Amino acid sequence: MFKKLKKNNKKLQNYAHKIIPGLSGLLGKRPEMYLPGGYWPTYYSKAKGIHIWDLKGKKYSDFTMLGIGSCVLGYADNEINEVAKKVISEGPLTTLNPPEEILLAEKLLNIHNWADQVKFARTGGEMVAVAIRLARSYTKREKILICGYHGWHDWYLATNINGDKNLNNHLLPGLEPKGVPRGLQNTVIPFNFNKCEDITNIVRKYASESAAIIVEPARNTLACRLWLETLRSICDKNGCVLIFDEITCGWRNDTSGIHKELGVNPDLATFGKTMANGIPMSAIIGKKEIMEEAKNTFISSTNWTERMGPACSLAFIEKHKRLNLGKTLKTKGEKIRKIWTDAAANAGLEISLSGILPLSSFKIETKIKNEWPVTITYFIQEMLKENILASDRCYSNYCQTDKELAKYKKACQKIFKKISFLSNKNKLKDSLNGPVKQMGFKRLN
Repeated sequence: MFKKLKKNNKKLQNYAHKIIPGLSGLLGKRPEMYLPGGYWPTYYSKAKGIHIWDLKGKKYSDFTMLGIGSCVLGYADNEINEVAKKVISEGPLTTLNPPEEILLAEKLLNIHNWADQVKFARTGGEMVAVAIRLARSYTKREKILICGYHGWHDWYLATNINGDKNLNNHLLPGLEPKGVPRGLQNTVIPFNFNKCEDITNIVRKYASESAAIIVEPARNTLACRLWLETLRSICDKNGCVLIFDEITCGWRNDTSGIHKELGVNPDLATFGKTMANGIPMSAIIGKKEIMEEAKNTFISSTNWTERMGPACSLAFIEKHKRLNLGKTLKTKGEKIRKIWTDAAANAGLEISLSGILPLSSFKIETKIKNEWPVTITYFIQEMLKENILASDRCYSNYCQTDKELAKYKKACQKIFKKISFLSNKNKLKDSLNGPVKQMGFKRLN
């Protein structure tokens, strides 16, 4: 059936929905999150740099998140590819362990000298779940205080058992914890990012009975250093574990975790997504007395011991440092933001920006209230006509050349003007070729 339908994107999407629930294993890759109605390309045949070719061979410039933020060196980086090919030729998974694990552990500990030990997995969500298990084993407590998006596992979605609005500021509004054991009720307590009043009203109240406080040290902005220092102090006083979830923000501003820039050290830190430029890999680093709990509670998986992840991570970190990639990503983030603000100013649109520089996003305010879902759907639709994959966020990438940025700028200028004109005529929604996109993954403000 695939061979018959692969050149008909809409029919292929419909068929995929029938045999793969949700179509994609990642919510953020479902076509409905970009452009519903069969218009989004959905599947690719190959990718290189910031370019993707669909199943018909049509070439697009990717100005979204490039592998959901994982491929900061661009798709199919030559140096990473060579390492991957070598690993495949020599055997990626055997009865014995890959020595690259030791080399990678040494490198991570040298970068983060507060940490003593390292463990590896292959995805971010499972790595955070490991951190939670270690904290609970170490403290012999169950409650967890959270601030951020920390994955799909039961421990996290249990936040919404008490009410489906608890994760509104962290994940999806109204997310129902179906399938999550009711016995986990009251084990996870959310609090808001950089909000001092939540420190008083929530964190201090529950810290003494909590195993851990887990936060993302950056999302739409950097965490306030005083806010993090306060959390550090509360954990020290109450004997709970401070965890920094760096799955998304790590390896962006520097060749390290972003907490180094903030000058506050956690007890555990998790990394993933970016640390092998798209090759599955994740890690947890931390203090010996907590990490040693991995020997007391069962944490184990076959594919956590394959060779490609650690080998490609070593190559990625070496290249990241050699290129001073953090500086480059911030510079490109500034250029992207200027493209948006200039285009908005020229079109007479009101725009707001968010995110740290390498993880920038925008929102346009039109004269019609609550028109943002329509606006961003139209933007994605029209950018696609320019052979550009786009959304409300554009993550910085090493392969975003001046030529490609100029192409993106020209398209933004053109489409922002269209948005202004159509919104003023109250015809923006009528200009959509299909339904309005699904809105999801609401992030921290």
